[in-house]
Amino acid sequence: MNDVVEATADTRRPVVRPRDAASLILLRGDGRNLEVLAGRRPLHVKFMPGVHVFPGGAIDPPDRIAWSVEAGSDALGLRLARSARAALRETWEEVGVLVGRPAGSHSAPPATRQIERAYRERGLVAALDVLTYVGRAITPSHSNRRFNTRFFLSDGANVFGEPASSEELEDVRWYRVGQHPLESFRDVTRFMLSRAIALHSGTAKGESPLFYWAKNARRIGVCREGARAR
Repeated sequence: MNDVVEATADTRRPVVRPRDAASLILLRGDGRNLEVLAGRRPLHVKFMPGVHVFPGGAIDPPDRIAWSVEAGSDALGLRLARSARAALRETWEEVGVLVGRPAGSHSAPPATRQIERAYRERGLVAALDVLTYVGRAITPSHSNRRFNTRFFLSDGANVFGEPASSEELEDVRWYRVGQHPLESFRDVTRFMLSRAIALHSGTAKGESPLFYWAKNARRIGVCREGARAR
């Protein structure tokens, strides 16, 4: 699969280069009581309006720089660590919760970014090692807005704060898995949720998946980036 800008042979329409993004799947409970944190994208947005999704968004340049309040980045490696920071930041911005663990009493450098201050004010560490890499998905080449998204999983025990709706996600709450409105999940969202549930329950098999489309058909490959995350 080629992610660079190219022109299709029949229409000469340029293919949009996918933007790196990250998303966080938060699960709590088990069995029939298993819940996932999700929200609905507003109807006025251009990408997937009215669709229920996990919190997440594009990776920004500052996400490439380690936070003063983070720990455990070695468990992921450089590429996945910057994606994990984006997933944590977007989760805080979109649904108002922080994911990590209580900080110790050691001194730390001053917090300069809003996300760092949020963790510091709550006495928390952005523990990247409480995240499990789920897999990667790339938006179809025919879409005019494309994302190369890396999905992560964490348990609800690592969530601090009460989820709330924002301008970016509406109707935010913990939803019972398998019940309405999660039935409206897009195929990639359902696929990544299924993989996350298997990881959460300890039944996942095989390598981290790469979900993509080729010749207008869904394909599942292997995402080699996940080897560092285990």
